[in-house]
Amino acid sequence: MVRSIALLALMEAQRHGRWGASFHGFRVQALRQGPARGCAALTEVSLSVSIGKAVVASFSVTANYASAMEPNA
Repeated sequence: MVRSIALLALMEAQRHGRWGASFHGFRVQALRQGPARGCAALTEVSLSVSIGKAVVASFSVTANYASAMEPNA
């Protein structure tokens, strides 16, 4: 479930700039780095997963905006 939340967080951060959620003590936070939508073909998103105060995973992902766009948008 945390993996699904992390994937959703990446897509939502690409669209809206940031996104976060929690599930059974895990906290998932994603933040878009770089220009606003439409200014560049690629965007970088920082993702962090923690449980309590301990960071379990933290990394950056580079993707294109097309992967975050909804169909018919």
